[in-house]
Amino acid sequence: MVIRGMFAPVLGAVLASSGGVVHAETEVLNFPQGFKWCVATAAHQIEGGNVNSDWWAFEHQPGTIKNGDVSGDACDHWNRVLEDSLLMKTIGVSMYRFSVEWAKIEPREGEWDKSALFHYLAEVETLRALGIEPIVTLQHFTLPQWMRLRGGWEWDGSPAAFERFSRKVYETIGHRVRDFVTINEPMVPVVGGYLAGLIPPQKANDLTAGVLAIKGMLRSHARAYAALHDLASAASRPVRVGFAHHLRVFDPLRPLNPVDRVAASIFDNAFNWGFYDAVETGRLKLWIPTMMNVDVVIPGLAGTQDFIGLNYYTRDMVKFSLGGTSGLPMELVANPDMMKNDLGWEIYPWGFYRILKKIKARTPNKPIVITENGTADHDDSFRQRYLSDHLKALHKAMAEGVAVEGYCHWSLMDNFEWVEGFEPRFGLFEMNYSTMRRIPRPSAYLFADIASRNRVERDASVPWGSWRK
Repeated sequence: MVIRGMFAPVLGAVLASSGGVVHAETEVLNFPQGFKWCVATAAHQIEGGNVNSDWWAFEHQPGTIKNGDVSGDACDHWNRVLEDSLLMKTIGVSMYRFSVEWAKIEPREGEWDKSALFHYLAEVETLRALGIEPIVTLQHFTLPQWMRLRGGWEWDGSPAAFERFSRKVYETIGHRVRDFVTINEPMVPVVGGYLAGLIPPQKANDLTAGVLAIKGMLRSHARAYAALHDLASAASRPVRVGFAHHLRVFDPLRPLNPVDRVAASIFDNAFNWGFYDAVETGRLKLWIPTMMNVDVVIPGLAGTQDFIGLNYYTRDMVKFSLGGTSGLPMELVANPDMMKNDLGWEIYPWGFYRILKKIKARTPNKPIVITENGTADHDDSFRQRYLSDHLKALHKAMAEGVAVEGYCHWSLMDNFEWVEGFEPRFGLFEMNYSTMRRIPRPSAYLFADIASRNRVERDASVPWGSWRK
């Protein structure tokens, strides 16, 4: 049952009533002291009023967003920072990943909105006062409309523009923030915007432009990384800069079929590891037979991530197909035998473990922050098990030497989920968009219990991780 009303007055009673009793069939997995329990959001999805962004313009094109939704006031977080920060404190959050909105800070090229900058400074100060460590994302999918009109990440001026923006943000809040994510999920807008053509810039099957955008993001990141470190060094402050990489498991639909195995390997390398490896080596290598062969060195890029941000959600099965996904010689299909969330994404916690082990093998000396993990579940019927099983997979990887510093659940509350509009429900808190009330779901209580005890508990007699129908 969803308990309505303010969360704080009842949380203590709920936790106290459990008494910390561990039954004989309960497995207890303790996380290390100092492990960070976190929730994640993005500005455009929760703040509202992002009128100068490319997504605002995109949403108002007929037929682009499910149900004709537009972000509008979103969750009105812009006016409810204190309320939402207190919700985080109530459920035991010790770190909060959020994004600043470039289109609000620089609504027109070279024009800075001081009130927007001071708004984010006030948000950071509020979090700090509550003992919540901020981790700030500089760009989470949206761009200022003026930059989109210049070509977005394809524009040869994008690295200088992003560096200038990054400096302005750091000069305002850098004295109160250690960790910055430059760009969120860089390959997602490439696939969505340049292959599928479903999101800005709506260039379907345009690999040439997509590669230009990838190069633009890498160059922009390199410039921002150097600028942030220069500013922090001059002020004798610690700073860490990284990416939030969206990494998925790609398995062959027919494991014994050699062409499916090759197709899965190609997609895995192109989507997961091409961009990831480039940040470490300074060399972008992307290869899709007969379609794309990129091998370019980007000056100043090598070694420009101080930590690995991992967004993990699901697995895709890959089938060789000459008329496949977005014109590629392969097709992504759902595993017919496994449970799906409300968006049809397979629930596959074992993949979380597999991806973490691959990160460890590729970059063994880099700390990892889980910058996103969560699921769309409108009635909260399986989110609790999803959370528990993914944390069990995380714990197993950590026990085997994978250095993870914290876990950010997506998301604090329901929000505007891009082309899916307001229909998907990812929040620990349910949003009533008519009243803007935040209503705690049972999974919010579970998260609070896990964070307060720094451990996850499951009935050991119930198999985990399979999620078969």
